[in-house]
Amino acid sequence: MARRFSLALALVSLLSIPAQAVVIHDEGIDGDLSGVFATPDPLAVAAGANTIVAEMGANGETGATNGNDADYFSIVLGAGQSITAINVDAYTFSPGDPNVSFFGYTSGSGFSGQGGGDIDGNVLFNAASGNVLPLLAGGPLGTGTWSFWVQETSANVVDYQLTFTVVPEPSTAALLMLGLGGLAIRRVRSSRGRRSVIRP
Repeated sequence: MARRFSLALALVSLLSIPAQAVVIHDEGIDGDLSGVFATPDPLAVAAGANTIVAEMGANGETGATNGNDADYFSIVLGAGQSITAINVDAYTFSPGDPNVSFFGYTSGSGFSGQGGGDIDGNVLFNAASGNVLPLLAGGPLGTGTWSFWVQETSANVVDYQLTFTVVPEPSTAALLMLGLGGLAIRRVRSSRGRRSVIRP
């Protein structure tokens, strides 16, 4: 019985280990993210850490209303998935320090414009920001399509790296563990019943 319980516990532990970090878009390799607010680039994510490496600002690309580069991308979360953190891993700039840059989001596959009424939330971020999700959205983002807008409006170029942590929603994980535990208990009871029938 202890052996089976240990096996079930090990299986649950393995299922709760997040996948390794993966770079889902690197502008140096994959090209510039969309500069069109209505058509963000769709990026595929998986459970675990999903990293974006990009550049914005006065770099010759387009997207922002003042001519500076803005980046627009969207993430689709499947049933039972949620974004639980968005960490600023890197934030470097040249020639000067812009102090902070803009990061906004909306539900759906794009933005209807570039005004305050076109977003569900926003935050100003820099190298010291850490996890910006609580300030950006107030908590995890669940199943659905989410679009993001990253922009620098000063005469500087900003290189940034954001990591989106995607996990199964707690209710899904809890149901999975509960189901596995129930199967383990049922199996133990079933094997006990068979043993008592076989023994004289």
